[in-house]
Amino acid sequence: MTEGPSPFYVARFTTRCLFKLAIFLGVAVNALGDDYERLESATKRWLDLEQRIAEERSTWKSQREVLSQSVKVLEASIDELTEGLENLKVSAEMRSSEFANNEQTYENEEATRAYYAGKLDEITELFLRLRASVPEYLEDEMNTAQEKLEMADPIALGERAQILIAAFTSVEEFNRSVTIDYVSRKLADGRDVMVSVLYWGLARAYAVDPQGTIAWELKPGPKGWVWHERPEYIQQIHELVQIHEQTRPPSIQSVPGEVLHELGGER
Repeated sequence: MTEGPSPFYVARFTTRCLFKLAIFLGVAVNALGDDYERLESATKRWLDLEQRIAEERSTWKSQREVLSQSVKVLEASIDELTEGLENLKVSAEMRSSEFANNEQTYENEEATRAYYAGKLDEITELFLRLRASVPEYLEDEMNTAQEKLEMADPIALGERAQILIAAFTSVEEFNRSVTIDYVSRKLADGRDVMVSVLYWGLARAYAVDPQGTIAWELKPGPKGWVWHERPEYIQQIHELVQIHEQTRPPSIQSVPGEVLHELGGER
């Protein structure tokens, strides 16, 4: 008959088994704890990721709406700019046509200005010649007109024309009227006397001293008026001046003069 294991052996075996089981359970618990921590960490990261995804999605939706509105505004702006560009092209074509017309007009105006500038220069030369031959009565006015011409801008045709027109108008008014003037005249004997000069426009003039002792006939010349003594017409010229001054009744007087006329092309 075989004997079984002793109680001590059984107890030791059981103790070893329990110890191994305890080690195994401890290892399992530790492993289970580690897995739980990893699962919890992974779950937390997953939740964080989902939250970030949700936030990014929400932000993207908002940005997409803003971008969509911006795109619409830009498209409208592009359409408006395109229309404006077309209008500018049409306007540019019109301006180009106007520029061509203006350039042609400018050339025409320059040609016209050159023509009138030449005519004005001719009139100015005529004025200078006339100024040299006007009577003393008009000298001051002609000198003033020349000073204005010298001060005027040569390009200002209108200003120069107005000066010349005013001067010629004064000469024309003088030529259409009988004008009396009083000037100082030095006689052959050295005496200075104040004489009365009666102008018949620009054709003739007659002068006499206050006492009626000496008389002159004045004729226009290229360098001014020339005085010619007329002792044989002293009485007539003196009475003519008195009639004009209304110091004696009107009467018919015969004074020297010339009448020029044209007939059949002959003078």
